[in-house]
Formats: sequence, structure tokens, C-alpha cells
Amino acid sequence: MKKLCVAFAVVLVLVAAMCEAQSAPPVKLGYNDVRSGPFKTNGDMALLGLETAIKDINRSGGLLGRQIQLVIEDNQMNPEIAVQKLKKLILEDKVEAVFHQSSSTVALAIAQTIPRYKKLYLCIGAGTMGPTAENFSPYVFRTTGNVVEYLKGHAAYFAKEKYRKVYLINFDNALGHDVAKYYEAFIKRVAPDVQIVGTEFHPVFTKDFAPYITKIKSSGADYIFTCDWGTDLIQLVKQARALGVTAPVAGIFLADANGLPVMGDSAIGSVAATFMLLGINTPKAKQFEEAFYKETKTWPVEQIYQGYSGMMIYAAAVKKAGSFDTQKVIKAMEGFEWDGPYGKVLIRAQDHQAILPLYVGKVEGKTKYFDFPYFTPVMTVPAKQIEYKPEDYGWKPYKER
Repeated sequence: MKKLCVAFAVVLVLVAAMCEAQSAPPVKLGYNDVRSGPFKTNGDMALLGLETAIKDINRSGGLLGRQIQLVIEDNQMNPEIAVQKLKKLILEDKVEAVFHQSSSTVALAIAQTIPRYKKLYLCIGAGTMGPTAENFSPYVFRTTGNVVEYLKGHAAYFAKEKYRKVYLINFDNALGHDVAKYYEAFIKRVAPDVQIVGTEFHPVFTKDFAPYITKIKSSGADYIFTCDWGTDLIQLVKQARALGVTAPVAGIFLADANGLPVMGDSAIGSVAATFMLLGINTPKAKQFEEAFYKETKTWPVEQIYQGYSGMMIYAAAVKKAGSFDTQKVIKAMEGFEWDGPYGKVLIRAQDHQAILPLYVGKVEGKTKYFDFPYFTPVMTVPAKQIEYKPEDYGWKPYKER
């Protein structure tokens, strides 16, 4: 009888908490990302991760007794539009924090603008260094890895492989130039005998890669390294194979379940270093991916997971702070450690950059997850191996303007 009374009391407490969360006004969070055009699928994936995390949080009573409401804006992957949408989300919609995933150029624009509003910007993707380096401010946090961490992971893998000639082909933007510069430095550091046999930068939305592929073939490259993503990555891989290039393609955005089915067998042999891969053989990873699939009927590939983990990290920091107040959440997030399904994520206090383990995968054929070739995990790179000093990449203490 006593046990029944205790159980009943627990149920009453849970019901009361849920009623309180439902009666309190919702807390608004913003999603400022691409929602139209050729890169819409990338925005879709991050959004699915965010929305699934929000459902999990709301079902458990909300955040500090309030349900989360996500306000979504389409920035069309345009920096100027993204800044306009940021202003609307904060001043009109009254959001407490803004999440963004797609485009490094957009990330830089948001990072440069957010200090004037003194709200939080959660960068859940966009690999360029700027948001947590030269454009650092207390209001910017990145909850996933950046280009330096991605590239250090790739270099660790290829240093152990037989390939010694690499051709670099990247977008002609901030991210592309970062990738070319840093990958050359990192691979030379761990494998001094590697040769950079070509470096190219091309416009976003390039449709004809034939001129570049001709140069790649004549260079004798053992592998190709790129930061391309979306339609550009698909065209690069497919056209390279069609024109007789057999060298594997490696890149920081290759672990994309939207691009892989279009690439088909052309993707076999490709390599990606990423912060999560389906098939990581740990109980927590297996439990997460199975639960996510049961909820959404979708396997949580990297872009989806970036949305999910970003929201969960923010929510955990708010709970730690016991408040939605920006300054209190900043203090809670600095040095915060989240024990996620793919390892511990440390939000470094100095530059607000996530430090986390990285997984290398190789496309070898079909898996239980998809009916097209997908990655098989082949290497784990510990977080300590890809960590770096913020000062080496343009970070400086923030000065209020």
C-alpha cells in the first residue's frame, strides 16, 4: 500500500509539471536557414533534428516548465537576407536564441550581427572558422565541429594510407579557402612526403566540372579533397567517374544521405571524416539511432544530428542556468560538457567551440540503413587529437563595441 501511495504521488507530480508547462507561455527559439532552392534539403535535415529534439523536450515537461516553439525563417542561403531574418526573429518574434546550420558565408554574417541584439546564436553546422575565431563574441556558440577539426581528422586517416598525391578542389568562398590552406598544412605535418598536385577554386553552383577534372586526371592525383556539398558535390563526383577518374574523393560534407543516393555507385571508395556516422558500434549510438528512426522513420545522418544535438546542448545549458537570460545561459554553456550518443561534447569556454571525437567512414556498399551505398566506419579520431589553440586561427578576446 505504501509503495502504491509513493507511485501515485510521483504520477501527480509529473502531471502537475506537465500541466504547468502547458499553461505557461511557450519559449520561442528561431531557425534561420535555407528553406527554398537547391540547398533546401540541407535545411530540411537540420530542421528535422531540431524538431525531433523539441518534441522530446516538450513531452518531458518542456524547458523550465515552458513548451518550446520554433519560429522558422527562410534566409535563402543569402547573407543579407539572413541578417534581415535575424532582426525579425529577435525584435518581432522575441526569440531567445537563433539556430543556423547551412552556409559558412551566412554564418559569418550572423556572427558579426548578433552582438547588437545580445541574444544567442547557435551555429549547428557551417564549418568555417570565423564564428568561433576572428568573429568570436560571447553570443556565438558552435555545437559541432569546424573545418580545422574536420581536416585534422582527414589528415590522420590519409597519413596512414598509401595515397601521397592529393588534388584540392573547393568552393571559391571563405570555407573553400580555409579548407585548401589548412588541409595542406595538416597533411604535411603528419605526412611530409605528401604532394599537393593541384589547387582549384570554383563558383558555387558549378554545373560543368569537366575543365577541372581534366586537370585532375593529368595531375596523377591519388585522391581528391573537397569542401563541396549539395549539387556541386554530386556533380563533381559523378562527372569525375564518368570522365574516368578512379581516385577516391574525400571531403568534409560527403556524409550526406541526400547526395549519396544520387551519386549511387559513383560514391564507392569516397571517404568522409564526420562527427557522427550511422553504425558506430556503441550501445548509446545504437540506442539513439534506433529510437530516432522509430520516432521519425528517418535515420539520423550528420546534418539531422547537428540539429538534434544543438538543441539538446542548448536545453541542457538552460536547465543548468535555471534561466533563459542570455548572460546566465552564456555562463552555463562555457565549459559545459554534454554526454551525447557519439561521445562527450565539450563547449570550450575560451572560444565557445565544440570539441568532440570524430569518425572516419568509407563508402563500401549498401548497409542496413539505406538501399544505396553508404559509409562504413573505419576509424575513430579522439577529440584530443583534433583539438587546437584558438589563437592560432585568429581568435581574440571580444571587446564590446
